[in-house]
Amino acid sequence: MNLVVIPFHDWKKCEHEGFRTRDAHFMQEFGKHPQVSKMLVINRPLSWAEMLLLKRPRHPQHGQLIYEQNGVYISQVGEKTYTLDMVIPEFWRPLWMKRDWIPAIFGKLQVARYVNQALAHLEMTNDYSMFLSAPLFVPLVKNLNPPTWALDAQDNLLKHALYEHVPNLSQFYDFCLENADFVSANSSETTKWFQKKRADALWISNGVDPENFSPNKPYPLPADLDGIESPIVGYAGKMQEMLDIEAIELAVKNLPHINFVFIGQQLNPKWVQHLWQYPNVHYLGDKPYRLLPQYLAAFDVCIIPYSIERQHGVDPIKFYEYLAMGKPIVTTDIGGVADFREYPQVRIVQTAEQFIEGLRQILALIQDNKSIEIWPVPVKYLWKTKAEQIISALLGQNALPEA
Repeated sequence: MNLVVIPFHDWKKCEHEGFRTRDAHFMQEFGKHPQVSKMLVINRPLSWAEMLLLKRPRHPQHGQLIYEQNGVYISQVGEKTYTLDMVIPEFWRPLWMKRDWIPAIFGKLQVARYVNQALAHLEMTNDYSMFLSAPLFVPLVKNLNPPTWALDAQDNLLKHALYEHVPNLSQFYDFCLENADFVSANSSETTKWFQKKRADALWISNGVDPENFSPNKPYPLPADLDGIESPIVGYAGKMQEMLDIEAIELAVKNLPHINFVFIGQQLNPKWVQHLWQYPNVHYLGDKPYRLLPQYLAAFDVCIIPYSIERQHGVDPIKFYEYLAMGKPIVTTDIGGVADFREYPQVRIVQTAEQFIEGLRQILALIQDNKSIEIWPVPVKYLWKTKAEQIISALLGQNALPEA
């Protein structure tokens, strides 16, 4: 099977930040799958504004450029993985349209022509399946009419503060539910929403790569953690509106002798900046994904303090990475964490008060040098297993739902 992937986070972004998102992990696994002959990753078209003002590269910096013609670039970035990059002569529209520009540019016939040009060069024309990681790319699907295609919804963008107002987003979801050969989502919540219109929609939760996240490897202590005394309560993820700031602040105040460490991108600095004033709170910035296991290894307790009301159908990858690293976890009741309710190292909470109590329970065991039983990650939660479900579905084979 030949596969065309349109990721939410394109290859160049993953190359720069690390392959840390759901679509990034799938691309890596698809590229290794024995039933995938060739894989073409369609990167977001690059506007003149991004190229000139933001210095964005025209094509991936690693791999081999094998085709270049009139703003079209094809690179080979793996044994059977290729990327398509397109430079679009647009300047002002991307600046004022912002995220609305994504479906607008993917709907341009010029982009469809470039994709067909790449498919012809790679000898994939009319012989491929297409995998979308967001409904934003539906305009391109309509122009290409791929033989087989699927939507894997990372989150429900209609509940996402940064995307909920994108024009026609609801119609894009409807188009996928009515026309895609296969539909899946990363959370039970989003899957149930899909199943109101599409009974065969599958829940395929997130996962982890145990080779990268292993509690049995020795990890050096990151330099910026040196001097921060244990016990450390750590969070690794994006700083955005989903964070339950009230619960975090209450915990910080009630546990003044505990150090709280935060690493990750600040998508909304204003949302979190007042937390950094507390002496027992340490924001260490965003970190390369390859270094994440070092930080998790140094955390005594890992947290996911998301607001249940403000979350947008997420299934946090960090939960599975925490789990694989053998860490005690305190998390709000979101995504697929309920499946791990019986795990002795996991505390699932609903309120700020329960969040603090869960922290107190685990911290008391740590401070009393009492062991915490750690249960391993089941095989069905590995990225390899998840990718196998997707490939099986695209091949028309039975893709098993989550157990």
